[in-house]
Amino acid sequence: MHIAPEFLAVTKLQIVEIFVIYSILGWMVESAYMSLCARKLTNRGFGFGPFCPIYGFGASLGAVLLSPFRGNPVVLFVVAAVGATCFEFIVGKLMMFFLGDFWWDYDDKPFNFQGIICLESTLGWGLYGIIVVYYLHPYVLSRTLLIPGNIGLFVCCLILGAYMIDFFYHVLLALHIDIQETVARKQRQALDVAREKKNDAIMRARQGRQAVLRWYRSHRWR
Repeated sequence: MHIAPEFLAVTKLQIVEIFVIYSILGWMVESAYMSLCARKLTNRGFGFGPFCPIYGFGASLGAVLLSPFRGNPVVLFVVAAVGATCFEFIVGKLMMFFLGDFWWDYDDKPFNFQGIICLESTLGWGLYGIIVVYYLHPYVLSRTLLIPGNIGLFVCCLILGAYMIDFFYHVLLALHIDIQETVARKQRQALDVAREKKNDAIMRARQGRQAVLRWYRSHRWR
């Protein structure tokens, strides 16, 4: 069992091209599937552009790591399903930690865990693994060999540059919303504290006035 030579004999530019292709294809498949499920157009990316880097990383890395199992489709299916599900869960947790949310939600799916993974997606990952290893990745590799180096480099830089601008814009937007919510929460807490202090001061003033009145009434006829 070994990694297929054609899966390793790629240039650095091909690696970038493959990553970009899978990121776009992943967005297309995911958005189309979720649009059908929701019966309305759904953008499954983090930003505006048609780009999901989780598919770029997952498919590129998975194609290489899964290639040793090409001789046994059943084992390939199981390894792809389990491996991709673990990858999806880790990415979801990291996105929750850094961004406060993740790009998908399986809460309405049966046999889901924390809305991050579910049985349906696990089975889907296994099927995708077979498609990628047996059909898609060899085809993508052969297509990248036909792209002139300067054109491939220019297009990849253009797409990745646009995505980075889009990504950081939405990150800053998410952080800005978090800051606004934090400031608003702090303001509400400060108002609550000030209100409590005011009420305590009014209560003490009333108690003091009542004490003075009681003292005055008890001593006025002496």
